[in-house]
Amino acid sequence: MIDVGYNITCRRPRIGVNFLQRGHTTRTLATYWRSEGIQMSRQLLLMRHAKSDWKDSTLNDKERPLNSRGRTAAPVMAKWLIQHDHVPDLVLCSSAIRTQQTLDLMIHHWTTMKQVDAALALPQVIIEEPLYLASDLAILRSARHCGTVETKRCIMMLGHNPGMEILASKLSGNTIRMPTGAIAILVSDSPDGDWPADWEDANLWKWRGLVKPRELSSETI
Repeated sequence: MIDVGYNITCRRPRIGVNFLQRGHTTRTLATYWRSEGIQMSRQLLLMRHAKSDWKDSTLNDKERPLNSRGRTAAPVMAKWLIQHDHVPDLVLCSSAIRTQQTLDLMIHHWTTMKQVDAALALPQVIIEEPLYLASDLAILRSARHCGTVETKRCIMMLGHNPGMEILASKLSGNTIRMPTGAIAILVSDSPDGDWPADWEDANLWKWRGLVKPRELSSETI
């Protein structure tokens, strides 16, 4: 497990004038809610890497980069996460080139936007070798057993199908199809606002939507 050093929490939310008037413009939503004694749901984002390039037959699967469509889609998804206050405070990313390039483009977009909005925070990023072509259970266990997970409110897993698609389907209770670049959004249904006691129990998750690069209005929150 390699920590590559992006280390900030969550973006300031759009929660109304009172929050801003009280001087909290640089505080995170989690900090604010804790100070007010309010429980905030934990979010799990499941993202499949953006579209990859198959042209170079000399490359093995892990080394394949993004194609032009994938390089366009990644910042589009990053922008959507900002607009809907879903920027994660931790990203666990597969070690494949295509997943890391997807994340690099998203981080680049968030970094650029941070120059406009200083309260926008960049996530901590951990590159995980076991997430390369991981099964659905391996993906979930990587999230659950990450050393800092208990302190995080929004985690994004960036990996591959079929694992991502199967996991989204199991936790949502529906058949979910995840094209490249898609992000599935789930929220913990724990009554105390914490992560589920059993991450593999679909009854402890609430389905919030599937966002696709080509259909950003489809099935969103």
